[in-house]
Amino acid sequence: MSSPRLGNRRILACSLLLTMLSGCFGGTAKNVRSEAQTRADSLLVRAIRAEQKGDTREALKMLSEAFSVSASIEDTHAKAIALINIARLHRLNHEAGPATTAIDTALELPVNDGGIFSEAAQEKALILLTTNNADAALPWAEKSAASANDALLGRRLNLLGRILLGRNEMAASVPILEKALKENREHGNAEEEANSLRMLGIVARRKVNNAESERLLAQALDIDKRIGISSKISTDLEELSTTARAADNLTDAASFLERAYEVHIYAKRYQDAGKAKSALAEISGLQGDDFKAEAARKTARELFEKAKNQQLGTASETIKPSSSP
Repeated sequence: MSSPRLGNRRILACSLLLTMLSGCFGGTAKNVRSEAQTRADSLLVRAIRAEQKGDTREALKMLSEAFSVSASIEDTHAKAIALINIARLHRLNHEAGPATTAIDTALELPVNDGGIFSEAAQEKALILLTTNNADAALPWAEKSAASANDALLGRRLNLLGRILLGRNEMAASVPILEKALKENREHGNAEEEANSLRMLGIVARRKVNNAESERLLAQALDIDKRIGISSKISTDLEELSTTARAADNLTDAASFLERAYEVHIYAKRYQDAGKAKSALAEISGLQGDDFKAEAARKTARELFEKAKNQQLGTASETIKPSSSP
């Protein structure tokens, strides 16, 4: 798949595909759907519903069937959509091998649609990040941003900024993230706006500008609370705790962590709750409260054990790619 200009084909039922692909690609011309295309669309919708229920196996089954139906009529566009989503689900299920196979196959397809290429390139970058290969992920993130349509540019730039930040290239990451913030605000993408603010807050902390870091992270928290993304709320609180600790304000650092811990507990994210308790134990130790520190460590151990049992007994949770930064 080369990096072409945006095509003018509209994906049917695009609003339903938002969960899987985060947006329509192309123009607005309506197409009459064949029986096979309609069946492929239906399978994609069923895959979305299965994913929303946490049934990754069923979602992958539906996506594989959608791919087969699309391949039987040489619908390359729909094949690419199915493959990108197959890759995404494998990535979220920590299966880098199948994810890589699916996304590489998608990228080889001759799809004349810049939006599809941008989505595929972003997924390729995310898969490479899961294998700790940021150097290889960077050019794919750059390609994804270069071919993105206006509505998704902020999201693409967030990934690029995230990679640069992970490489500690702060001078390069700041203008990228500032542009991402501007794009996300202009297009009303609240979740990605919060992602931009959070990363800029981390940059400010690394530059030892803790007041600015707290301001930016507080803005991210306000947005995430407004749109109700529990995992992001806890992340914001943890970053605020890290900033408070960097400013030698252990009281606020502990307060933010307690809030993050509570959010994790009620969301049944026991592994993350255990990590928060471990960090609280460390802060309590620094404050000279050994009794509280030991109690926190005990709770953390119990939570880690509970998390092991949870992983054995439940399906894996999947999240949108935009939740990754």
